[in-house]
Amino acid sequence: MADRGSLQPWPDLPPGQKTLRSTRAWTLLRTLRAHGWLRPRRLGCLFLILVLLLFVTLWVLSSAINGITASFRNDPPPITGDPLRPVAPTSLPRTSSPAADLISDGRLIVAVQNAPGLAERDPATGAYTGFDIALLDLISRDLGVDPAHISFKPVPAGISTGMLARHEADLALGGLEITPGSRNGDVAGPYLESPLRLAVPRVSRASSLESLGDGQVCAARDSTTAAALTGRLGDRLITRNSLSECANTLGSGVTAIAGNDIALRALSATKSGALRIVGAPLGTIEYGIALPPGEDALRERINTVLRTAIDDHTWTGLYQRYLGAAVPDPPAVR
Repeated sequence: MADRGSLQPWPDLPPGQKTLRSTRAWTLLRTLRAHGWLRPRRLGCLFLILVLLLFVTLWVLSSAINGITASFRNDPPPITGDPLRPVAPTSLPRTSSPAADLISDGRLIVAVQNAPGLAERDPATGAYTGFDIALLDLISRDLGVDPAHISFKPVPAGISTGMLARHEADLALGGLEITPGSRNGDVAGPYLESPLRLAVPRVSRASSLESLGDGQVCAARDSTTAAALTGRLGDRLITRNSLSECANTLGSGVTAIAGNDIALRALSATKSGALRIVGAPLGTIEYGIALPPGEDALRERINTVLRTAIDDHTWTGLYQRYLGAAVPDPPAVR
């Protein structure tokens, strides 16, 4: 009896079918048989492999389809931390705890005004540094947001209030002065106080506001300084968008510029000492962190961080680092 494992020769076909042996299909069958692939056991294994490959392919396709459909859901768009790029507006979810919404969201969008010593952007790296930014890092960590995930929206002075009302930003800072109109709960702080001072060209003989004669004084538009001096100077007070613009008006009828002591000293440093501060303080300016309207829980959360920084002397260390060694008494956070 022939061995079942040995190969048996193919039977001869009828004369009319001899040409099948020369076809490709016939050659393929002979090759498969010669290598033993037509045995029932190997055919079964091949079938199982094909079924497994089909199952894996269907699973991969299903996962890909689910990923594509997920991108069309109501998930918020990604927010970049690059301050040089525009940041997409966001609508904060409305719950009983706005702070919890920010924590679950995992990011903060901050409108920032450039203010020397407080919030300055490095033109080379795009990173922000300053006293305000250091306090913002403390606040973001308390809210459960990595400071590296803070998205900054650079804005000119006076623009941030509207952005907050439209929920295009979660906070606003950068030398933001607390005005009588902003003391209605939409601002946290104050975290810093600075005397209102007068700066004149170094060659000027003026020593006080009264010694300026009929000369004009320039202040930043819509600032606490401008509001404080309007009644005292009348038409002699002119305003510009910033103290830097005010400095450019000196000599053309403008004899002095008025602003907070911190900003004037920083401005004088950029002018190579061409300015000097004169006279007694004309008042006090308070700085705060602006919030969207009605965010009482978030305001108190930020105020708690500020009070803690003052009590544990973190505030003092940051002031020395960014604003100078002569550290004043910290303000009373309301």
